[in-house]
Amino acid sequence: MSSRPRLGIQLYTVRDLTGDDLFQSTLTALAALGFEGVEFAWRYGGMQPDELAAFLRSLGLACCGLHVQLEELLDPEHIVYDYARACGSPYLTTSLCSRVEEWEDLLPQVSKAAAIARPKGLQFTYHNHWQEFARLGEDYALDVMRKQTDPDLVQFELDLGWIKKAGEEPLDYWHAYRGRVPQIHLRDYDIEQDVVCDIGCGFMDVAAVAKQALAMGTEWLIYEQDAYPVSPLASAEVCIRQCRAAGLLP
Repeated sequence: MSSRPRLGIQLYTVRDLTGDDLFQSTLTALAALGFEGVEFAWRYGGMQPDELAAFLRSLGLACCGLHVQLEELLDPEHIVYDYARACGSPYLTTSLCSRVEEWEDLLPQVSKAAAIARPKGLQFTYHNHWQEFARLGEDYALDVMRKQTDPDLVQFELDLGWIKKAGEEPLDYWHAYRGRVPQIHLRDYDIEQDVVCDIGCGFMDVAAVAKQALAMGTEWLIYEQDAYPVSPLASAEVCIRQCRAAGLLP
């Protein structure tokens, strides 16, 4: 592991700029801003796995994950596995935030997907939204997943902004998941306005997040935002400035 967590960006953040015609220029711009890795979200620029991997290498970008559908993960021959392995992704991630009412049936499928990924050299992680903080009995749905799955197979990509929206303190909540959080989603949130906001305009102290990530063994801080005061790239620039000011980036 690096002596510090690395900074990536979830490409859903720039989803309107990742059609096949803009994909390469957008990733080139993100690399130039200073992001060290990218997390894919269903789009690969019209490139095949080996071609995409070569393009990332040309930019000096790492692949810090692929966000995919659970149904894709349950198919051992699905091309998402080829993309992940070609690009050197350590992680394959899914989210089931709209299906919390199916939790009892979904948890065995999550474990099965994680078991399929493992012998391929890939770690399954689960990405939360705020909906997983619905109560199932006395526990949050997300905590039910943590307690009822194998910690080696099922790890987590905790989203700090959605944890804050759900009413928990993100850094405190993160502690319960120690050893199972290789990725963090760096999303800021303005509680008073109840909106996602630019990094540094809400609750987030980037330096504190980076310090805790190092202490908790988290490898990647992955910026994600889906509402912008100006534009996706302008907000990405704000993220880079905040991370540099916090000492996360050189």
